[in-house]
Amino acid sequence: WLSVSYARCICCYNVKEFVGWKLAFISPLLPAVPDQLALNAKVIGTNRVDQMVAIATGSKIRLWSCSPGSHSEIASLDMNIRVDALFFIGSQLVAISKSGKVVVWHAMTHHWQQQSVKPITSYDMGGSFLILGCTTGSIYYIDMEKFPLRMKDN
Repeated sequence: WLSVSYARCICCYNVKEFVGWKLAFISPLLPAVPDQLALNAKVIGTNRVDQMVAIATGSKIRLWSCSPGSHSEIASLDMNIRVDALFFIGSQLVAISKSGKVVVWHAMTHHWQQQSVKPITSYDMGGSFLILGCTTGSIYYIDMEKFPLRMKDN
């Protein structure tokens, strides 16, 4: 899968062996140019495999589920603060604001969860862990399988 952001929409393509790249999804017209784009090409949902694509425009996040022949918007959220990073860890969508807000959408529960930390200067991921570096020198690591219950500060 390949996802492309245009000024007022996003498109997703998948590759077919003998046809090449084929258009699989076009989003509805967007009210503004997307700032962030995330694609997860292998998500195991309830009894089926879907691809998920998410965008962030300012503080607003939209998430779509795409499968061959169909697509639907499955979640949206206004963080009320600018989204600085948007990515998937496993089947969970993670949005980070440098001001110290982390928001996660869980594919299994279809719920948003959020956690506030100190202002964030850097982040990385490893396996199911999200690692955050903060302006105070703190390093948080979050086990995404247990978020927001288990967050360590070292």
